[in-house]
Amino acid sequence: MGRNVRVLLVVSILFGVASGIYDFILPYYLEGQGLSFRSMGYLFACSTLAMFAVRIGLGNLADQWGSKRLYMLAVSSCALACLATPFTASLLLLILLKTLREVGVLARDTAHPLLLYAEGRSRFVDFIGKTRGVEFFFLAVGTWIAGMGIATVGDRYSLWLGAGALALAVLLMGFGVRSHEPARAHKSVSLRSLLNFDLPRNLRVIMVANFIFSVGLSTSHSFIMPLFFSQKFGESAATVSTVMTIHRLTSVLPLLLIGYLHLKHYKAVFIATVFLEGIAISAGALIPDFFWAAAIWLLHDLVGAGVWIPIQSAIIQDACREESRGLDLSKTLAFSALGGAIGPVLAGYLADISISAPFMVSGLLVALSAGVLTALRLRPGLGQEESAAPLAPVAVPAR
Repeated sequence: MGRNVRVLLVVSILFGVASGIYDFILPYYLEGQGLSFRSMGYLFACSTLAMFAVRIGLGNLADQWGSKRLYMLAVSSCALACLATPFTASLLLLILLKTLREVGVLARDTAHPLLLYAEGRSRFVDFIGKTRGVEFFFLAVGTWIAGMGIATVGDRYSLWLGAGALALAVLLMGFGVRSHEPARAHKSVSLRSLLNFDLPRNLRVIMVANFIFSVGLSTSHSFIMPLFFSQKFGESAATVSTVMTIHRLTSVLPLLLIGYLHLKHYKAVFIATVFLEGIAISAGALIPDFFWAAAIWLLHDLVGAGVWIPIQSAIIQDACREESRGLDLSKTLAFSALGGAIGPVLAGYLADISISAPFMVSGLLVALSAGVLTALRLRPGLGQEESAAPLAPVAVPAR
């Protein structure tokens, strides 16, 4: 493992800790500022719409600037959002800061695999697996720190701790990573070509399925996620942070082990695991006991996303056209994620009816998206050549 990969591994740890802190604390901070569920929903929705506006062009930006510069700018914007959020209760400013943070996360998700791929095509899957696995693990650590932080030093200082971790990550990137990506000629891309749906069939199928999935997942995996357990069962923020910590950990093991399973029936496994994820999410809303509701709900990543994320990634990469790989990928992910702007608003209205309603509707929509995936037509032998091509990022809202 070369120097760049080692540095990116440490950066992934710091980014994971900071993300875990920010994602857990923000809903409680917003609640403490007196924001209604509907206002929270609009805040999360606006940041998602902004992500769509920039997502398509990020691949081109990496080509022009280089992945290292894009990576450093991305992490810096996340640090600024963590640092500045505790200074305001203005909905408009909070929307701007949340948008700044989400755009930074998106840019980082674009630059991270590009830097790793430049380190060696043959070991890319190993590199991406290790860095993402470690990041997911430390997302859990950050969530636990956030829960303890709320109970001790408060949300402001906890967010500043996250900002400090991100600032350290920027320094490590600046002094520790040597960029040696090959020079690439920049191609101008028209607005029309960015926004049309000229994509291979499998990408269009995944785009539609992911749009429905994103509406569903973001209905539960947004501001409402920790508040559901606090308000329905009367649990403290520290107790809920334990559930959120385990939530972060459940996808780590399957992600790390998926390469050893030698799965052959990608389509069937993809459909089954997405469907099971939806069932587990809805079940959490129906069970009246806190322990069993949390336990069943926590299965959704263990039997779902932890398995299907790399499978979807391989299918997307296989479907992208070689001559327009970056554009195909960017458009698929951008249009897929648009559903994430609908879910938080839907959650805000549903939560006013019942705190359980967002989880119930979320799971049903996730399960429904599995039905769209039956239209996939995979080429024979897909799954036996993953090491020859980089895994595509996956269009999934922040978990």
